[in-house]
Amino acid sequence: MTQLPILILPGTLCTGTMFSEQINQLQQYCQDITVVQFSTEKSLTEMANKVIKATNNVPCAIIGFSMGGIVALEVAKSQPQLIAKLALLNSNCHGDLPERKIARITQIAQAKSGQLSELISETFLPNYLFKADNAHEKLIMEMAESLGTDCFVAQVMAIEDRPDSLSVLQQLKSDILIIGGKQDKICPVEHQQMMHDAVPNSRLELLEQCGHFAPLEQAKKVSNLLTHWYLSNSL
Repeated sequence: MTQLPILILPGTLCTGTMFSEQINQLQQYCQDITVVQFSTEKSLTEMANKVIKATNNVPCAIIGFSMGGIVALEVAKSQPQLIAKLALLNSNCHGDLPERKIARITQIAQAKSGQLSELISETFLPNYLFKADNAHEKLIMEMAESLGTDCFVAQVMAIEDRPDSLSVLQQLKSDILIIGGKQDKICPVEHQQMMHDAVPNSRLELLEQCGHFAPLEQAKKVSNLLTHWYLSNSL
């Protein structure tokens, strides 16, 4: 049987570097793994079109981390047949929250003033990890700085004003895996549980001692969960 290609969709200011352990393990079973890097796409539609192009019109196993999960659901709106399997890592399907929109205006202004590094280190990092880890923090900072201010502004603007997409998730016929961190402050347990309860064909895994960056903080567990998800009736 044909092997499913794997597409990895990173989160805001993230690159494929943070998925190195997952990629290394999944490469034992799949040689067609692509990280769809988002940069200055200014809308969810543009991001989704980039993913659709990357599928080459072939159904794929899609792994969406945080913002990447939101993009995956945007793909599902128009091209659900391209999502053979879906893994949502530390993500959500709710519409943009008013209080977050207000915060984003301030964050964009700070980034544009040349303080992107300070914004990430002082505002975002304290909410990203279950516990401080120099290696993880260094990687997160390096990813953000390599992508830069223009990327940050574009990504923030792309996901604001997005509608709730729970109904889109419910209509997918895919094998759906939902992974969350029990200490995730950005995409909390309550929302992961809500998605799982609303989607009977989903599997929910909530990881202990884990914040928003599960692929880093619980790298081996996430790798094993993704491997099991990928191999289940996929080959």
